[in-house]
Amino acid sequence: MTSRSRWGFAAVVNLSAAIVAVVLFGAWQRFESVPKTQGLVLLGASHFYELVDDVGYIPKANAQTAAPAKEGLPAADRVTYTTGPDHFRVVPTAAATPDACVLLFGASFTFGDGVRDDDTFASQLVKMSNRRVHVHNFAVSGWGLHQMLGGLQSRRFQRAVSCEPTDAFLLLVPSQIWWTSGALNPWDQYGPRYRLGADGRPVHDGNLGMPDPYNWRRWIGLTPTSKGETTRLARAIIVEAASILRREYPKIRMHLISYRVSSWMDVNFSAEDMLGFEYEMHQSGINPLPLEGIIPRYRFDQDDYILGVPDYHPNPRAHRLIAQFILREIQSTATTSVDQRSAD
Repeated sequence: MTSRSRWGFAAVVNLSAAIVAVVLFGAWQRFESVPKTQGLVLLGASHFYELVDDVGYIPKANAQTAAPAKEGLPAADRVTYTTGPDHFRVVPTAAATPDACVLLFGASFTFGDGVRDDDTFASQLVKMSNRRVHVHNFAVSGWGLHQMLGGLQSRRFQRAVSCEPTDAFLLLVPSQIWWTSGALNPWDQYGPRYRLGADGRPVHDGNLGMPDPYNWRRWIGLTPTSKGETTRLARAIIVEAASILRREYPKIRMHLISYRVSSWMDVNFSAEDMLGFEYEMHQSGINPLPLEGIIPRYRFDQDDYILGVPDYHPNPRAHRLIAQFILREIQSTATTSVDQRSAD
């Protein structure tokens, strides 16, 4: 064997060993995934949740739990989460004939992690409107966009609605974009998995914890989808969910709040990535509003609006400002709609 042949043979052997190592590492990661029955433990209150077929997991109906203890927080200051018969967090009762009916979608920021039942922006919206706005808070901590679509397709949300919806708000944090593809959310192994079909629309394909043998990215330890694929899937899911809502409630108005928190760079989305995502949402007919449009000082005085580093969930003050914005948005869009009908 010549010197060149020996070097070539060594290169092939080393390359093969590297490929085997990468595949074995990916396989180890797959086998180390969190069993779906144990995933709820990661949420910090496994007794508060139950597994379901359509959205993966959901709080139990008519349940109550104390928020997980935070370092340095006295026991007396711990908050309680309460759910109603529909499994979702309670809000104050609105008037029998409200002026508006609002559906809220999202994750822990909308659910209200770290704040009392009556301090969530869902509850404050009812109180600020003197009970003239009926609110359904369809957000659950740890949910991605796939749960919003899954709950609409199963009609879980529609069955819980007790008023004629006029507005739907999705408060989106960057992490939810990744969660929708099953990345960075090991607690959600039973959540619905979606893929993009040939027509660009999301197709339900089992759940996030099911084996995915043809996904080469998983086998070498990468996220299930690339950043580009993930954002395209997230955008398609939002558009599909909006389409269902408009078909069910023809007069409903869609709103998207892009909530960029300090830690959002941790999920590998740059400012340009988020701006691109927001532009694509605008091109799809859903206009996103950056958080700074609601809390202008947020970027420079973030500590005034969060529970406290490292917990970037909004505090009651931030919830109040979000509720005030939603109330103004409802009133302004309703007035615009009336003016347009009058002109016609």
